[in-house]
Amino acid sequence: MVAANISVTAGSGTRLATSSYTEGGVTVHDEKVIVGEPYLAEYRAHTGNTGVSTATVDAHLMQLMAGASLHVYVRRIRVYQRAVATTASIVAVGLFRLTSAGTGGTAFTPSPLDAADGASGATSMSLPTAKGTEGTQIEAITAYFTQTISATQTPRDVLLYDFDFRGLRQKGLRIPAGTANGIALRIRDATAAATVFWVVEFTEASW
Repeated sequence: MVAANISVTAGSGTRLATSSYTEGGVTVHDEKVIVGEPYLAEYRAHTGNTGVSTATVDAHLMQLMAGASLHVYVRRIRVYQRAVATTASIVAVGLFRLTSAGTGGTAFTPSPLDAADGASGATSMSLPTAKGTEGTQIEAITAYFTQTISATQTPRDVLLYDFDFRGLRQKGLRIPAGTANGIALRIRDATAAATVFWVVEFTEASW
């Protein structure tokens, strides 16, 4: 492939960087695109080293609430098994919108990936004793909870749930600004003894 450029009308001598090649007997140009660094502040809400119990049916394992002024764009939610279950089982969870915040759980402060960014407006919590009001269910998924650890298990085996909203042609999960707006991960089946870690990847924006 031969590096080339073509003239454009904006400004004196302004050019677009391209690569040229022959297609159907005609020389054509592809414009070069250099992906810049993302500029929106990005955060991780996570449980750290705290294992979250899965022993209570319909509990909210994770709650993420928007702040007062910025919308939240959730990129990904991952849940990993931390402690084994008393009995191996297939366990369902549902991802719900919340129309009010739960209270009384364990709060986790989201961490910015760039230390120069300020604190997030969004807040997170696990296992609220008074759950927030559930609205629309966004998605549901199941996973196999391990009872006995195998010598041949891989890191993938402990990744229980993975809600991924980063696809090229997929719209991200948006939580409108407002402290009554959020999402929760509701466990559908009580799973004795097991605990999990969760991680939520998100950005905030004014639009």
